[in-house]
Amino acid sequence: MKISTYARIAAIVLLGIAVFGFSVWEWRVVSVFYHAGVSLLFLYVGFVLKDATIVRQMVGGLGVLLLVVKAITILTPLTWGGHALHGPVEITCLAVGASSVLAARYLPDDRPGSSEP
Repeated sequence: MKISTYARIAAIVLLGIAVFGFSVWEWRVVSVFYHAGVSLLFLYVGFVLKDATIVRQMVGGLGVLLLVVKAITILTPLTWGGHALHGPVEITCLAVGASSVLAARYLPDDRPGSSEP
């Protein structure tokens, strides 16, 4: 798998989470916009950007964004005595964020003949 292919897959997963969360779980609009917005950024990176270095940096940066925002989302309710998780979407977003950071580091470029990151 190449880095651009990973960005496309991550976009589909996040867009699926946004649609599923809006239709089934009846999330607040802010959460749906967040997931859909990050998904659109992954789509942009996966389909439009051609420079492998920029694609790699964007995938890693979006992964860090997902990790930080979801960690704050999980831990903030604990300060008010609430529950840490609201559902499986937090774990899914953490997994996409962590895999994005790892993909940015270890997946090969999209250039022909390139097998090393």
